Amino acid sequence: MKEILTILKYKLVGLNLLLVILSGAAMFTSIYFVPVFFILTSNLYDILGYHFTLIRRSKTMPEKVIIRSYRVTQLMFDLTLLILTAVLFNPFISFSSAILKVFGVQDILYYVFLRMELPEKWTWLRWTPLGMIFKTLSKTQVIIQALTGIILAALVLIYF
Repeated sequence: MKEILTILKYKLVGLNLLLVILSGAAMFTSIYFVPVFFILTSNLYDILGYHFTLIRRSKTMPEKVIIRSYRVTQLMFDLTLLILTAVLFNPFISFSSAILKVFGVQDILYYVFLRMELPEKWTWLRWTPLGMIFKTLSKTQVIIQALTGIILAALVLIYF
């Protein structure tokens, strides 16, 4: 129990968990909370999986193998959440949630909840729309892309 409290007190991890719980309850009253729940849950998974597990691990396997296996697990977790939201609510709400992930909103939240400064160069967002074009993104490009994703996700919720 002491270890769990230590994790929850680390930076803003406890706040992230609290917001997951609140948005999880609120999503049954308003569909607008479903994408919020999804992106916060995905972010909490990334903090616990990447920040606490991968960064602080022993190096018995090659770095690329460990990170790739984590990314596969992370993708499966996100897909499971998206499928559950599609079944519980509807596919458009799930699509709205996926837009937030694809446009890098969760990656920004990772830094916000860990109280870390956003990097000037983002080399790992090659799977995002701007990342497919430019490969390495500036902090400004990442923020603009995330804001665009938030607007698109909101439009999907409003019009569908």
